[in-house]
Amino acid sequence: MVLILFSAVLTALAMPGMLWGYLIWVALIPFFIAMKEVTPLKGALRAFVWGLVYLLIAHYWELPVLAVNVPEVLNSFPNFIGIVVYFLMGPVIAIPFLAFGFVYGLYQRFFDRYPVLLGLFAASFFTVVEYLREIGPLGFTNGRLSDALLNGQQGISQLLAFGGPLLLVFIIVFVNHYLSHLYLERTRDRAVLIIVSVALVALVNSIMSSFIPIPHSSNKYESTIYALQTNISMQMKYYQPPEETLRIVSRALREIPEGSLVVLPEATFMSDIRSSSTGSQLEEIARERDLKILVGFPTYNDYNFNQVRLVNSEGFSEEFYAKVQLTPFVEFLPWPRVFGVFSFLKFLDYFDPGEEYTIFSVDEHRIGAQICFDSLYSNVARRLTQNGANVIVTATNDGWFDISTALQQHLSKSIARAIENRRYVIQVSNTGISAVIDPYGRIVKRLPSSKELSAEYVIGEFQYLPRVTTTPYTRFGNWFFWFSLLLGIALIILGGVVL
Repeated sequence: MVLILFSAVLTALAMPGMLWGYLIWVALIPFFIAMKEVTPLKGALRAFVWGLVYLLIAHYWELPVLAVNVPEVLNSFPNFIGIVVYFLMGPVIAIPFLAFGFVYGLYQRFFDRYPVLLGLFAASFFTVVEYLREIGPLGFTNGRLSDALLNGQQGISQLLAFGGPLLLVFIIVFVNHYLSHLYLERTRDRAVLIIVSVALVALVNSIMSSFIPIPHSSNKYESTIYALQTNISMQMKYYQPPEETLRIVSRALREIPEGSLVVLPEATFMSDIRSSSTGSQLEEIARERDLKILVGFPTYNDYNFNQVRLVNSEGFSEEFYAKVQLTPFVEFLPWPRVFGVFSFLKFLDYFDPGEEYTIFSVDEHRIGAQICFDSLYSNVARRLTQNGANVIVTATNDGWFDISTALQQHLSKSIARAIENRRYVIQVSNTGISAVIDPYGRIVKRLPSSKELSAEYVIGEFQYLPRVTTTPYTRFGNWFFWFSLLLGIALIILGGVVL
């Protein structure tokens, strides 16, 4: 079990905002050594413990959110309950690893004499399990092995455009598994094996990075979006009238050139402002300065939506994008009969999931907007790109997060979505990180977070190059899941019949 825990710690430390992304190429070696010749039940237990520990450590920043920040703002539960919820969260998101450990323990004996085939088998079923982690009402993709590559491995990350995160997960698991075999085969120079392996990966990454096109330098064909990053505390959002937020927003909007397109964060206003004096004043500013303002606020009609919509010289548009991937327990309650006891975790309100992947056409812009943790799920940005978006905007409220690791992990998801679809992605945050990312995952420009600059707002002038081409991943989505599933089944048949 020591090896399992050691592997879990190394895996967590490879995640964005933690220690070093290259650790991911050796982090699973202790795990696979500990999994050698295990029974199915023991394999399931060890894989579950590994997933539980690594995910809890990788998401350590959620502990102060649940135990301090949320209770202080909502006053709906005591601090110790937040601690309990944090440690209950781990088993829920680690459950899929039970399946991997069981299947691996059941079939690895077929491939004892064939380390490459066993590595392919392990990689294929780990990839299948990783896909299962993202589906269903409790689906959660943060902390994927592939996320580690977004922490300084830009060259290898370009494979996202071909096969998405699952392709990278497959490669990482296969490399670790084969290295674990080499490690066990050697009695000397094991440290050299580890060092040389990481050095080779760094070399491959460097070679692949050299093929990335140089950054676009001419502004002849560029379009401009202004990002209005607010730095408004959650206490103010929940307990001050919307006029206080409007005061900050209106002052910032008057600094932006007339005729511009402006993007504001998710839930800039915490109530439906369309028929209010706040909404009327926002419309007036848009008319006076001919601004097109993409702003986030909830709406309550036949459905409750966490949404963004345009405000321009004609007022509020009828067109909107409603968040598709709602956050469990916070924005909706999955399986109320089972999890009804956790209803106290509700933030502003329970929402209905959006069903439309809306494209906002504003002058030359065709904007696909996603909201907050939408960016954790590849399919949202992919569907927006399929619908014709030539730029992706992520509007988010990161006001709950005090620890920079959370902000870096959130930004890394926008980096992944940019590479997958070869689109510029513009992230606009409240208190978090606002940035423009090019189609190869490079951060072109970044605004200081509220922790770095004490100001009520920061304005960013973000240029991007509209793009219309599509990638294999945009066109075919998670095709690599089906490849991995079929490969795993084929290897089981091969192992049972031939080997």
